[in-house]
Amino acid sequence: MIRRLIIFVVLLLASVLAAQWFANEGGFLMVRVGEWTIQTSLFVAVLAFIALWALVTLVFGLLRRTAQAPAQVRNRLASRRIRKAQRELIDGLIELAEGRYAQAERHLQSTSRISDQPLMHHLLAAIAAQRRGEWQRRDDLLAEADAANPRARLAVGLLQAQLQVDAEQWEQALATLGWLREKAPRNHRVLMLLARSMRAVEDYAGLLDLLPDLRREQSLPSAELTAIEQRALDEQIGKLGASANADSLGRIWKSLPKGRRRDPALQARYARALIDADCPVTAERQLRGWLRQRWEPTLVAVYGELPLDPERVYHRLTSWLGERPEDPALLYAAARQAARCERWGAARNHLETAVARGNDPAMARMLAELYERLGEHDRARQTYRQALGLDPIGNSLPRMDAAAD
Repeated sequence: MIRRLIIFVVLLLASVLAAQWFANEGGFLMVRVGEWTIQTSLFVAVLAFIALWALVTLVFGLLRRTAQAPAQVRNRLASRRIRKAQRELIDGLIELAEGRYAQAERHLQSTSRISDQPLMHHLLAAIAAQRRGEWQRRDDLLAEADAANPRARLAVGLLQAQLQVDAEQWEQALATLGWLREKAPRNHRVLMLLARSMRAVEDYAGLLDLLPDLRREQSLPSAELTAIEQRALDEQIGKLGASANADSLGRIWKSLPKGRRRDPALQARYARALIDADCPVTAERQLRGWLRQRWEPTLVAVYGELPLDPERVYHRLTSWLGERPEDPALLYAAARQAARCERWGAARNHLETAVARGNDPAMARMLAELYERLGEHDRARQTYRQALGLDPIGNSLPRMDAAAD
């Protein structure tokens, strides 16, 4: 305000000074056009020029504003539509979160065509349709989202696959994920959803092929991947049925990635499959080779289950005991084979040492059974109670102190 006042005062002083100068200097201006002659003072001529210049400026300004008026109206209307679309988007999100899916879809779709982000409207409306169980409506909305922004095709496909998995539409999900894997073969989310769908339809052969990618991209936790591998291996072995032999089992084993064939849990499962297929000699050879490379209690336990000549297996186990005299798993395996040889004293010694060193209820139960076999019933009862303490699930009665509380 003060600035404008200063400018006004300066202009007023300048005009007064200019008028004084023109009055003192005098002079005139004469313009002749054909037979017409116009003569006036210089001051009046300058004022006339200024007035003409102001008039021309005003006219051109009005013309420019008139020309720009339609565009300004359109911009204002567009701004109003965008603000409305944003309000509807927020309302739709709130209703979606509150579980009012029909209202959410209506609000989201009513302004999708005037929004500057139609993709968001379509995707959220598709989720609302999914919640209402409208599968076809959901797919139509996802198709509209894909058409609204082709650059988001992968994201739209991932959402479609996720919704299909959530709805347990496994065949449709596998088809969508197959297409997505062609477009993004190393996408973490695609691999995870594909593994989940394959497990649902029990496609374990496909899972075995997928496992290297799952591990490389760390799409699932390591423990879950190992469980998938074991289940897949079990399914492949189970399909062989009575025709299982060393050759057929070997082909399945070699189909696993080389790195995974070093997993003790998978090695133990393969060895037990060989035993079940009446191939204990092959199982013993495999177990002995793996144990030479790396000592694993899991494999030692399977070695103790071998249905071969018990004297020969027991001799092998006792030779290992010379190097590892306090290994609980090895002591337990030796006790099992000693019992098969009816070496009750040796079995008892191995088991007592194993129970003292380990914390496995199976060892305590076997020792209790051995005490019963030897007629030591008091010790058997005491050891059974010890086994129940190590394995609370096996004790069906509540503890006394817990009952007192």
